[in-house]
Amino acid sequence: MANVLVVLLVLGLVLRRQLTAQRINEARMYTLPVVLVIIGIVQGGLVDHAHLAVSAGLLAVEVVVGLLLGAMRAATMRLWREPDGSLWRQGGGLTLASWVVSVAVRIGLMGVGYAFGVHTGSGNVLAFLGVSLLAQYAIIDVRSRSLPARRTGVNVAA
Repeated sequence: MANVLVVLLVLGLVLRRQLTAQRINEARMYTLPVVLVIIGIVQGGLVDHAHLAVSAGLLAVEVVVGLLLGAMRAATMRLWREPDGSLWRQGGGLTLASWVVSVAVRIGLMGVGYAFGVHTGSGNVLAFLGVSLLAQYAIIDVRSRSLPARRTGVNVAA
């Protein structure tokens, strides 16, 4: 039960941050997704050894689906650069809808696993979230490279 609360807490924090205007620390933007994947792997339970073939196949599907869902969410984010060159992002209604779809798909994949008798641990959920966020942030990173800094009309040349 404590693991479920941790997953819900992490998801809630991520969602809150994605729906408000946030400055992106470009040097550290991949930190949270990588940490979530590592924690998910360390916690274990990515595959059910009693149903190895089915759970490994399901894990592969989850990785692909996580990448696609992250890409979908990245497309809903508004990106801009401030005059100082800092990168900002903010999600809106479509971002929230994408998260609802992401959670529903994840629950559906868990249901498929249970229908086949596959039982995985909470590490699987954290790893899925991390993979999904990695894809989202990678696409945001690529999109941000074409954004020019805003011009204020003030010449600050020395």
